[in-house]
Amino acid sequence: MKKKNLAEGYALKEYARVNGDSNPINRCFTFDAIKAAFNAGRESVVENIPKLSWSNVGSEKMSNPTLVGVYIVVPLNPSFKLELNNGFVSRTINFPFNTKKEAMDAANEDYKSRIKKALWL
Repeated sequence: MKKKNLAEGYALKEYARVNGDSNPINRCFTFDAIKAAFNAGRESVVENIPKLSWSNVGSEKMSNPTLVGVYIVVPLNPSFKLELNNGFVSRTINFPFNTKKEAMDAANEDYKSRIKKALWL
């Protein structure tokens, strides 16, 4: 059974169990199947994370508040740096960034990485 179908299969078997299915085999799921369904759900959350939305505040570009804080792209003339809650985002390998778009893309990757870490993925 594919990972994405595990949750639906589990729900159908649970529905049948609650509504009088007398076959005990249909009531059982292996630990691995339940774990795989749970993990597929967590992974789908990460896959569908929307990109950060940005607004201009003076010469800086700020993201809307996120679960991990506010990302800020700061111009350094002619380059840019990326901050999170007024602290430097250390994961930015290409610092300084040549363009605002590069910094914004790095913010999106950092955000996604932090969500994955929080979900233990």
